[in-house]
Amino acid sequence: MIDSSRPAAAPQSPLAHTALGLLLCAIALITLALGFADNLGTPASLALIGAELLLVAAMGALFSTAQAQSTAAADAAEQKKRDEATLDALEPLRGGEQR
Repeated sequence: MIDSSRPAAAPQSPLAHTALGLLLCAIALITLALGFADNLGTPASLALIGAELLLVAAMGALFSTAQAQSTAAADAAEQKKRDEATLDALEPLRGGEQR
């Protein structure tokens, strides 16, 4: 069996997929705003810009939450590895008590 020293890639969370979906919505709003820039009034243009800013802020929040979750999962996996290594190192001591 081949044992890689690199950690396995964590699967993307649903939050990351949601943020990517919001990115598509933000791109669509920007395209809409640019396409109708001459025909829209000032309030409508400001509303589109506000909606785009809200989408970008939501994407940032979702990506940061997804990053925090993946970091926490990686920390837990690393802690589990250290615990297993410690238990393996203590295993010879356990055999001495059974004599």
